[in-house]
Amino acid sequence: MKENTVNIGLLGCGNVGQGVIKGILLHSNKILRKLGATLVVSKALVQDISKERAIEGVVLTQKPQDILDDPEIEVVVEVMGGEHPTYSFIKEALAKGKHVVTANKLLLALHGAELQEIAQRKGICLLYEGSVLGGIPILRTIQYGLAGDQVKKICGILNGTTNYILTQMAESGKGYEEALREAQEAGYAESDPTMDVTGLDAACKLVILCRECFELNIPLEEVEINGIQRLTPEEVAEQKEQGRVPKLVAEAAIIEHSSSEPEKKREGIMAKVGVQWLSGEAILSHVSGVDNGLSLETQLVGDLFWKGPGAGGLATGGAVLSDIVEIAKKVVVERSIGNAAR
Repeated sequence: MKENTVNIGLLGCGNVGQGVIKGILLHSNKILRKLGATLVVSKALVQDISKERAIEGVVLTQKPQDILDDPEIEVVVEVMGGEHPTYSFIKEALAKGKHVVTANKLLLALHGAELQEIAQRKGICLLYEGSVLGGIPILRTIQYGLAGDQVKKICGILNGTTNYILTQMAESGKGYEEALREAQEAGYAESDPTMDVTGLDAACKLVILCRECFELNIPLEEVEINGIQRLTPEEVAEQKEQGRVPKLVAEAAIIEHSSSEPEKKREGIMAKVGVQWLSGEAILSHVSGVDNGLSLETQLVGDLFWKGPGAGGLATGGAVLSDIVEIAKKVVVERSIGNAAR
């Protein structure tokens, strides 16, 4: 292993994976200055090795063990998506002491607490900035910038695909199917958009945000979820005349329930995803296209708001790359300490 390189193995090499590789190449000089080391994507797991990809110098493989068993690979980056087989791959990588970066919101919503516990026990990193708001670095802000505060309420547009579709329906009067087709042609929607349009993708992100903001593990099945598939152009036009636009809004808040004993209270949580009709006074009504927006209400600071790109390989790839750089810093420091001790 070269002292001035940090080797990365990619599980998946689609839009996000190729976005990560492009980001490393584009910012190689800046990364070298920050780390004193070079990031190298040495291997990538793919389904079809013969498929043409705009990448060079990466060994492609169809065998996950080529990455998981490689002692030279210190960071495993999962950008495959889905629950299986990614769950077993990440669990194995962590068990073998490899740092892991993922943008897999479904996996984290279902198994995030367990995987984080394994990482903590092994003394390694599991980072997932790209899983929630695409290019907006919200998780680090919550974890570090709001470490001394308490979030009381979450409210946001967490899915760029549906926001693009709803924006087209509201601004151009297009029907759902036409707007979806445009999103797919522009690369903002998958060929199978089910997770996005049903609201499941936003619900997964809401579960992750609840874990970070409230330190509560909310089962995904406890989130009330409604999608955008049944929205009609007529309904959108009618609401538009009244100055309202449709947005798929995810929101959660801590609530108090009275127990059988009047002097005692127990905490619960409200978590839901669904279409809301917002007037121009609502800050989220101005989040258009593929952008995401998030509003947090905290005890000390009050109301905070972020907005930025939430769909597309480069936006998520940039967030994944920021996690890789953070882990690489740790790897380089640990090497320096190890060398000094020898």
